[in-house]
Amino acid sequence: MDEANRSAQIVRFGIFEADLQTGELHKNGVKVPLQGQPFQVCAILLKHSGELVTREELRQQVWPEDTFVDFDHALNTAITKIRIALRDDADNPRFVETLPRRGYRFIGPVEKPSAQVASPRLAKVGLQRLAPKARWMSVGATLLALLSGIGIWRLARNRAETPLPPIEVVPLVGLPGFEGSPAFSPDGNQVAFDLHGKENSGIYTTVVGGEKSLRLTSNSGDCCPRWSPDGRQVAFSRPSDEGVAIYVIPALGGTEHRLYSGPVSVFPRSLDWSPDGKVLAFSESHADKTHTRIALLSLVDSTTRPLTSPSGQDLDFGPAFSPDGSTVAFVRGIVAGVVEDLYVVPAAGGVPKRLTFDNCFISGITWTPDGREIVFSSMRGRLASLWRISASGGTPRPVAGVGAGSWPAISPKGNQLIYQNGGFKNDIWRVDLKDEKHRQGPPAQVISGKGGAGRPHFSPDGKRIAFESDRLGYPEIWACDSDGSDCGQLTSLRGTAGAARWSPDGHYIAFEFRPKEHSEVFLLEVGGGMPRLLATLPGADNGGPNWSRDGKWIYFYSDRGGGSFQLWKIQLNGGPPVQVTKNGGVFAAESADNRFLYYSKFDVPGIWKMPLQGGEETRVLDQPAGNDWYDWALTRDGIYFLDSSSRTNAEVKFFDFATGEKRTIFTSDKPPSMGLAVSADGRSILYAQTQLAESSIMLVKNFR
Repeated sequence: MDEANRSAQIVRFGIFEADLQTGELHKNGVKVPLQGQPFQVCAILLKHSGELVTREELRQQVWPEDTFVDFDHALNTAITKIRIALRDDADNPRFVETLPRRGYRFIGPVEKPSAQVASPRLAKVGLQRLAPKARWMSVGATLLALLSGIGIWRLARNRAETPLPPIEVVPLVGLPGFEGSPAFSPDGNQVAFDLHGKENSGIYTTVVGGEKSLRLTSNSGDCCPRWSPDGRQVAFSRPSDEGVAIYVIPALGGTEHRLYSGPVSVFPRSLDWSPDGKVLAFSESHADKTHTRIALLSLVDSTTRPLTSPSGQDLDFGPAFSPDGSTVAFVRGIVAGVVEDLYVVPAAGGVPKRLTFDNCFISGITWTPDGREIVFSSMRGRLASLWRISASGGTPRPVAGVGAGSWPAISPKGNQLIYQNGGFKNDIWRVDLKDEKHRQGPPAQVISGKGGAGRPHFSPDGKRIAFESDRLGYPEIWACDSDGSDCGQLTSLRGTAGAARWSPDGHYIAFEFRPKEHSEVFLLEVGGGMPRLLATLPGADNGGPNWSRDGKWIYFYSDRGGGSFQLWKIQLNGGPPVQVTKNGGVFAAESADNRFLYYSKFDVPGIWKMPLQGGEETRVLDQPAGNDWYDWALTRDGIYFLDSSSRTNAEVKFFDFATGEKRTIFTSDKPPSMGLAVSADGRSILYAQTQLAESSIMLVKNFR
């Protein structure tokens, strides 16, 4: 197209310029994100400025009959995006006016230049006048070429010496609530994310640099959105009766369609779309809801096929396709949690290759557009931060210019990065009891501070509280007086320690720790000495310790053999471990009369009991939830447990053995964290709750 016809395709209005040929909108020379159907609608309104364009006319031109979409919602969304791009106001419009139930009209002044073409006569006269000057122009052209060559060389040199623009980090949207799991659209102009708040939860999309976000769903459990390669749909996961379901929804909003439903583990429900749009990679859980593998869901016939085959002690999750679709990166961790590393596997199947050897949390992975590197969030430097590593392996390097963050994503052009920044602050609270079923006074905060604090446990005399905290970076075992004073760090193992339990005589604390690839049970003498490893079951994940009432045995969970977690016990004075359960068990406590062992199971709701000397198990309670297997405490006459079904507040209840009644002791207005304990005299309860949960999506400009 020549320049004259090219200029005829450009429409100017105010400080804006729309190129109808390329489908681009500029503001003061800077490109404004507006494309696809919203730009098509804008172009039609500009072509007919000052005139009414009916909704039916727009439907026929932009959404023909063979397009399956909620037209009214799609058109309203397109108009909204136009107004966002133009900074227009629907109530007091400068550009786009709504004519209710009829259509729209562009009311701003529009400049439509016509092409300027010289007539043949003027062209001939011009050539005659220029003829005598031809010789001088030839000389001038030679000189100009020489000078131009020098100029280009100097320009190239100056460009080479020009420093790269600085990295700039800014919030992307700033909505109230917990923003997470961001993903760039294929053109890099939009971002999909999930939001969790009191009244605004769901999946959203937003234009990079825009002011408003589009809400696609309104379910509080929706998570982990990913764009289809053509940018027309967004896939996401949602809790279901079976466990988890995968849905798709039009990127402009509309009707949801379920693609898959199946069991889910406690690990992230992230997924990814293959570049050719034919399959979705996701974490497929086994029926036991404990083990997961990476599977590929066909969008043609809805069948699934496994891509990875982890051992019985491992689980795979968090898949991410390489840009060319040949490779899938994923995270492999142990069922007990915390120990995780980065792997890659051919998309056609094969043996996975391990890239990292850190044995620590990984929160999100993404590929660079050229497929040469993988950017991931890891706690290899204590705090969750972003790192990059060659797709073929090597030493990870920190991402420059970015602080703490998780769940990264890189734009297709590679010049922008988004990530999730924020976290939780968990505190420990105390409730005093008038009797077993009634509290005395309001709850009081006893342990606070930076970072998290959880899984508290009273010393036998009730004067001290042991708990886990990462206030200094690594999760370690701490202890304070019962009023929260005189706090001190008991371990400095530089790993992940937790689940502290005092011995009946108060001389020892048993806890779990992850030194390498598996969790282990350690014993700490209160008042001095280094923690020592208990010889439980090598090559397995062992944890969740608790004491027998006589202090001679320690119960613990183990996944020896790669199956479900089972309860075992070991004597302190030596001897091999003894298996206690056969149908699952993860945390146990002996009854006050020494007749029964009560215990919870991993990811299965409820509490069971069995005779202490062995026998058949009986389910005595349908709560707490399976993910909350640590949130209960046994007393002589019943069980205190944490009901976290709402996930927006913590409700502590008491189950009475004699009557079978469940009574609410108190309800907190904060979400629950992990841990519940009762003092030996039964007069106080400790519980952990989330005081602060905040997260914002950050945009990194000039990323490289």
